[in-house]
This record gives sequence, C-alpha cells and structure tokens, in this order.
Amino acid sequence: MKITVRYQSRGGNTKAVAEIISKEFHTQALSVDNPINDYTDILFLGGGVYEWKMDNSLRNFIEHLPTEKIGQMICFSTTGLMDSTLKQMRQAAEERGIAVNENELLVKMMLRGHSWLGLTGGNLTEKQRKLVLDFVKKIRGEIQ
Repeated sequence: MKITVRYQSRGGNTKAVAEIISKEFHTQALSVDNPINDYTDILFLGGGVYEWKMDNSLRNFIEHLPTEKIGQMICFSTTGLMDSTLKQMRQAAEERGIAVNENELLVKMMLRGHSWLGLTGGNLTEKQRKLVLDFVKKIRGEIQ
C-alpha cells in the first residue's frame, strides 16, 4: 500500500504533524509544492487555518490533484481552535470526486507558532504528539 503525505504550513506546526505521520508510515512528508506524480492509495493532506479558511496554496493543490492517482484522502489540520480548514479540504476534494476518509485529525495549537504573530511553530507538546500517534494507530488498524 502506497501512502503519501503532503502539507501546507506557515509557522511549522502542520509540518511537524506531517513529519510524525510520515515517519510512522515510513514515507516522506513533502510540502504541497510537490505534486502527486504516482498513484497513492492514501494521501494524508494537512494545512492550517488562516482567517477562517485554508491557505491558497493548499486550495490550489487540491484543485490540481490528479484524481485518478488518489485512492482516498485523509485530512489533518493544526489550528488555534477552528476546524474550518478540515471542512473546506473535504468539500474541495469531494467536489473533485476524490474519496475522503471519515477520519480526520485536528491538533489545537492555541497561539503556539502562530505565524500571524511572528511565532515559530513545530514544537508540539507531548499531548499533541500523542494525539497524532493515536490517530496514526487508528488509521493503521483500519487499513491493515
């Protein structure tokens, strides 16, 4: 089973989550600047929330995904409190005919690494790391 991880991150929080996911599935986490060229059974795709919406680069990535090369997508997001990016990612992918797994991950960061405030992120707490690892364990159990 081929698993691919892509992320959009301004402050480093979503990148940190993507790197945990990719390490657990023995693959590489790449930014959305890297297109999907080969078929992937599962695409983990993540991004942050910026002014109640997903970043334009993330939206552009989804709009240009080669739908025939994606088995299903699993969404994850880092945020202060809102889950709007998850909803927007799901909607954009489903409008393109991409199957989106019902499981999704939301890691609440509060102001840790908030790029708008000029903070550097990527330093997840142990509780946040455990949340990501538990999510990976759940997904792994469902796909094996």
